[in-house]
Amino acid sequence: MAEFDPQESTFICWTPTFQEISLKLIQEIAEVDHVTLFYNQRNQQPEELQKLFKQRKINLKNVTLAPFKLEKDNIWIRDYGPIIMQDEEGYQEMVSFHYHHEENQEYNLFSEQYATKMRIPFMRSGMFSAGGGREINGKGSIILIEGHEKYINPDLSLEEIENEYKQQLNQKNVIWLKKGIPQDDLFDNGPVIDNIYGNGVHWHVDEFCRFADAQTILLAQVDPADLALDPFYQVVHERLEESYQILKNARDQDGKPFKIIRVPQAPIIFDQGNYNGQPIFYTPVTSYLNFVLTNNLVVIPAYYNPGDPDFIRQKDEQARKAFHEVFKSRKVVMINATELNYSGGGLHCITMHKPKVEKRSKLRLKFNSALKRLKG
Repeated sequence: MAEFDPQESTFICWTPTFQEISLKLIQEIAEVDHVTLFYNQRNQQPEELQKLFKQRKINLKNVTLAPFKLEKDNIWIRDYGPIIMQDEEGYQEMVSFHYHHEENQEYNLFSEQYATKMRIPFMRSGMFSAGGGREINGKGSIILIEGHEKYINPDLSLEEIENEYKQQLNQKNVIWLKKGIPQDDLFDNGPVIDNIYGNGVHWHVDEFCRFADAQTILLAQVDPADLALDPFYQVVHERLEESYQILKNARDQDGKPFKIIRVPQAPIIFDQGNYNGQPIFYTPVTSYLNFVLTNNLVVIPAYYNPGDPDFIRQKDEQARKAFHEVFKSRKVVMINATELNYSGGGLHCITMHKPKVEKRSKLRLKFNSALKRLKG
């Protein structure tokens, strides 16, 4: 089920590290839709959270606190969170993939804990996958990036990866893009151009390409005027246009072409750093397409701050207008997401949607993927 389909709730995982941006996001969503806020019992108390929410005048009627217990906090629930689907009989079922961040392997337990608590049938795939690395239209089509999938699953062929997504997520049609945007390059892979490094997670699709509905794809686009700002913009442009050509020629699960709407590429930030004793620049992953969609709201990143160059304010306004045209029935709000961008993510990365399923869960035997992930 796609994000633009009816939702029951938006999942967010609390961590004090990003407290302010989390509070702003919860406040906006809870005004019109429901939020399920997971909190780690090892590090937070529900009374403290409720007190904080009251101080911020957050609509508590639309917030459910959901405890869990793991060693660390991890805000990036999009990548490890539960994937709730609807089976052929209309009942809930849950799928989880293997989480590829070595420092947070305990979060492979997160979805299973939630499934057990909610009594939802649970399936675990042995394949590595991140929620930000896949985009589905809810009808059987999925967009993936070759470079990302092979990076996290070097032992699997593209055919094996494709078959696993088809099996676990009931997909019929896989659209393969080649690369993500260069801001999302891994720093350790070296400079993108000259002494400018990416600062991302190696190409998540939700940074530049999203489904707005089953037939419409939103794709970032570099303004021709921006190409004169820095050669880095040319690299961004070339990668986006390569993806555009693939998507333009792609067909959906029924053999129909997609409608592609171009959305402004967010302003690129070149921040100074030092690597191996040499001055460098690096680029946090700025993107308007890392947005959050709820039943009544679309929350998009903002980048303008008072005192910034006016072209940044203009970019924000162009993005707001573009999203208003696409999502006419939803309220469009903007939240500054730069703090998340510096950590390789964005607003979409710290949320997970819970689809509205017609029938509640029924008890069935838990079953596992045929694709096993060997340990050791």
